[in-house]
Formats: sequence, structure tokens, C-alpha cells
Amino acid sequence: MNCEGVDWTGNMGIKESLFNYGKKSIVTEELAVLLKVRQSDTEKLFETIEALKSDGVIEPVKSSGTNGNLRYPLYKKYRILVKREADEETIKAVNRLHPVLLKSGYLTADHVRYLEFREIIDGLNSFFFSERNGDYISRKERSYELFGREKVLNDSRVKGLLNKLGISREDLRFYDTPEYCFHDYIPVRKDSMILLICENKDIWFNIRRCMFEDEWKSLFGVPIDGVVYGEGNRISQKEGALSEYVKFMGEPQVSFLYWGDIDREGFDIFKRTKEVNTSLDISLFIPGYRRMLERAKGTLLEDSPSSKKKGRDFGELLTEFTEDEQIYLDTVLEENKLIPQEIISYTQLKP
Repeated sequence: MNCEGVDWTGNMGIKESLFNYGKKSIVTEELAVLLKVRQSDTEKLFETIEALKSDGVIEPVKSSGTNGNLRYPLYKKYRILVKREADEETIKAVNRLHPVLLKSGYLTADHVRYLEFREIIDGLNSFFFSERNGDYISRKERSYELFGREKVLNDSRVKGLLNKLGISREDLRFYDTPEYCFHDYIPVRKDSMILLICENKDIWFNIRRCMFEDEWKSLFGVPIDGVVYGEGNRISQKEGALSEYVKFMGEPQVSFLYWGDIDREGFDIFKRTKEVNTSLDISLFIPGYRRMLERAKGTLLEDSPSSKKKGRDFGELLTEFTEDEQIYLDTVLEENKLIPQEIISYTQLKP
């Protein structure tokens, strides 16, 4: 740490430097540097630290242990207690802030924090006091709107401040633009939609083709408003990717139907997708799976590559199938076989 050119004389200078240290605690070696006392001068360092303790500036972190010196015992770490006093104008400015900014008590407990983050807090304050239309926009768009810079809401210190203030992205009504781990085809966006998720690209493209060229609005007797390509595992890997996708569309009411391979991996992708998107309505596209079972009857099934999923229980996913279908599915899963989604070709999609 570079201490040249800084006036360390007097407790006020020490308090200021400790306040600006930026951490809740400080190790003895760094404290000695701040105090401009050589570590080898144990007596002077001990006396200076004891004086700071007596003034309520620091206190020892007893769990850190001591230096083992019985005459001049020093702890290895000290907790910083100093707080900068706020002037009357700052206190009044904090008290005038929107209640949302004060709900956590972070700013009222330490008014000086307002000065540290004044630009950010004032931007947030204007937002909460303004007449907003309630629309969600992207994180970068909201950042630019509030602060004139697109990356402010990505800054780690600002994220930390928002967390301490108890302000969520829902409060600020922004979303993170979803990574395109999937593509979609939705001819007409509606307030309420049924979207079909396909695990594999070929069948996604075929359904997209039917919807585009022939204006299909249903598949196997089930109405659908669009088709989404989930790219196998990728749709289940990012926490809440599908939820973010819905938010990106403007939060319509969406019911998802999932259609993938019949094997341990395919059903596991479905389970994991539901687990990371708990707020969404996602169910298996049973008519599609039934067509796959019909096509697979009497054929020699290939082995599935998902041997790592052995022992997984998928019984709760099979309740909508008939008893005979459940027995067959149990056999496929137990023997680690695969019925690929591609068993339904473009021609088999036709009525």
C-alpha cells in the first residue's frame, strides 16, 4: 500500500483512512502500514493500536488469534468500527429519498454512504418518484436511462449497493437479454400462447416449416402458437433461461409443451428445465411421444449414450401415458435404450 503524501497525524486522519479502507476488517500488517509504524517496533504498534481500541475506532477479531507476544499481544486482525459523521444537509437529503431506498435501513444507519453513491442513489430516486409506464426493458437500456451510461447496472459495486438497499431488478423493471441458447418461430405474438419446445433441430425445423409454409396452428390435434428449439441440454443449463426468454417477450401468459428424445437423457433434460424455471407451466407433449412409441414398436432400439443417468426415477413423468405405454417406457429406460425424436420425420408430421 502506498502511503506517501498522506497526513497520518492525529486520530482524525487515521479514522478517515480507515473509513476509506473499504473493508470491514484489516490485518495487523496492513494496519501498521496505515499507521506508519514499523512492525518490528512492537511496543509502539501495540500502544497505538490500544489507543485506537480505547477510542472505539477498532476492535480485535479474537478468532484470528494473537502474535504470541505476552508483553505486547496483538491480534492478527481488527474490525473497523469507525463511521464518518454526516452533516445536517446529508441527513436531510437521505430522509427525503423515496421509501423504497430507505426500506432496508442501509442509508439511515450510515448517512455518509449516500455521499459515496450519490449519483447512483439520485438516479434511482428519480426513477421511483417518476411516472413510469411499467414496461420491462433490458439491463443496459435501464442503465442508460437512469445514469446515461449503459454498463452502470453491471458494475459489481452498484450490484452490491442494490443488494444492500434490497432493490431487485423487478423493482427496477429490467431483464437480462437472454443468451440465445434456443431459437423460435412464433408467427403472431399473443398475450396468451402455447409454445412447443423441441429438443432436436431437425424436427424443430420441420414444424417451423409446416407453420410457415402451410400455416399450421396445431400439431397432432393440439393447438400451438409457435415452436422453440432448445438445443438439447442447453435449455436446462442456464438458471432460469426460459423464464428470462418469457420476460424478454414482454411476459405473456405462456404454456410450454416439451418434446424430446425418449431416453434417460431426454427425460432428464425436461426435469432439469422445470427445476430451473419453477414459475413456468411446462409439460410433456404427450401426443408427440405417443407417435414416437407407435413408430418404434417392433424395431431394434439403439443404446442410449446416457448411461450416467442410471438409477434415475422418471415415474412421475409417465403418469399421463397408458398402462401399456408406461410398461414399454419403463423397459426403454431400464435397458438404457433410445428412441430419437428424429423417428418422426417431416412426412410423419402430416395428418
